[in-house]
Amino acid sequence: MNTKHYDRSMRGKPISLNSSEIVPLERPQAEEEIEITVKNGVIRIAGKKYNYAEDLTLAFACRADIFKFRYPADLEIKIEAITDTTYFVESKNKTEFNSSDAIMDWIIQLHILRHEAKLESRLMKFFKLMLTKLGKRTAEGLLLEHTLSHARIAEIIGSTRSTVSRTISTLKKTKKIYIDELKNQILLPMD
Repeated sequence: MNTKHYDRSMRGKPISLNSSEIVPLERPQAEEEIEITVKNGVIRIAGKKYNYAEDLTLAFACRADIFKFRYPADLEIKIEAITDTTYFVESKNKTEFNSSDAIMDWIIQLHILRHEAKLESRLMKFFKLMLTKLGKRTAEGLLLEHTLSHARIAEIIGSTRSTVSRTISTLKKTKKIYIDELKNQILLPMD
């Protein structure tokens, strides 16, 4: 994993990352919010409390998104390229910014998903959320053209890697999802 640092002068200019690269997102000046426009690829937006070792998945964004949010006061934000990605970062004055906050929208959806009692249901709801937001519709069903590691999925849904791996195997055997590991794709068949 290669980590680069970008200074404020890079804002508004295209930033290209290879898959798995992680970069910090600089905190904006007072009274500014962030707008990320993904030109191609998929990014993961992660937050880390200052004294904690692990980061938390806050949201994802893909090429169809103009991702607007307020930088959380007590977190450091990082951008991870899930696929090869090009995106732009701009700071916006609050008067230019609408009232929606893309990170909060994702956090609410992930919070609701984490409270599903059965892990299989939680995992299926996670896949449906990812496929609906980041995938595309095909004749066979919803297609996500990238996958996440089982450890990352476990972090997101509040489980362990081994339990996620076993549950994904069960979902594949029962043909509720199809995962092509060579193409790095997930397909959720149409009902």
